[in-house]
Amino acid sequence: MKIVHFGPFAPNQSGMYEAARDMVIADHMNGHDVFFVDVGAMTTDGKKIEPKDGKEDDRAGLNIISAKPDVCNDADILIYHTGVPDNWVVKNQAPIIMILHGRPASCFVVEHNGSKQSYSLMAHLATWPRIKKMVTFWDYHVQFWNHIIPKEKLVCFDAPPVDDNRFSPFGSKYDFAGKQGLLNVVIADTWRDDINTFEVMNAALDVAKKTTDVMFHLFALKNPLPQCWELILQEFRKANALGATWGRRTDMEEVYRAADIVLSPQRIVTRTVAEPLCCGTPVIADSCCPYVPYKTDVRDPRETSRTLMDALHDLRNYPDNVADAVAKCSNAFSLNNYSESMEKIYEEVLG
Repeated sequence: MKIVHFGPFAPNQSGMYEAARDMVIADHMNGHDVFFVDVGAMTTDGKKIEPKDGKEDDRAGLNIISAKPDVCNDADILIYHTGVPDNWVVKNQAPIIMILHGRPASCFVVEHNGSKQSYSLMAHLATWPRIKKMVTFWDYHVQFWNHIIPKEKLVCFDAPPVDDNRFSPFGSKYDFAGKQGLLNVVIADTWRDDINTFEVMNAALDVAKKTTDVMFHLFALKNPLPQCWELILQEFRKANALGATWGRRTDMEEVYRAADIVLSPQRIVTRTVAEPLCCGTPVIADSCCPYVPYKTDVRDPRETSRTLMDALHDLRNYPDNVADAVAKCSNAFSLNNYSESMEKIYEEVLG
């Protein structure tokens, strides 16, 4: 079967690409003839990155090269990870499966603020006869999507896929630029319309002022850093608890392996939740986030602070119990689980 994926071919730029890449790997593992076409991307300052073919991503042992758009002319199935120019896909009538990477609330807010059509676009695409299925990986989102997507088209998988060859407990670890603590906490989420890192950062700061053996490492920071963030970082420095600070990195698997805990504001299992779990690292996230071993109300810094202290206590005193709990959580994200679910969709779509 020939399968063509369309998405922004931009490693280190977005979770959408990382997820799409892992779905390409899963199709390859299942013996399909699979391709990835770059549709371009937007930089953080709003500049268009034009699509290119021949770009390579050889992480984790599989070299994925972006293909020319005409590779889809004789495809059996097209996978949309984002919008695709019509002139690329009108030369055949292969059925389309759309992956709903976006969050319904975030899509709604973007359109509400007048930035671009997003939420209503999903409703419109759901009416296309050629789009056979629209797939989400978060049960939490179904209650929102089912109002604008027909029941027979909306599909929810149990969990998002993660390349467990790249993201595993085994391999090299980041040295945190020589700023390790006895225990190391990583915060690696960017600001979004529906979540923010301000509350969890303040919870971490509260813990930093109560402990002496913990270092906090912050990733996905803006460059240059706004002064409001510098005020927070200065408080970590006063507590002698500020470790490595970075923007985006291509080797986050090494960071997650080196971390003892990842603290996240997420309410769903995003890449910043699933990847560290696959690397054997416990995650603290919101109380409605499935699979994480530690849950909290991320909007309440006092509760999050207590949860983080509890997790640190467990790591100091019961590390084997923590490791067992994380191993059980990480099983949900295997590429094999995803492949089994997607193969059934392929069979149904192709009849």
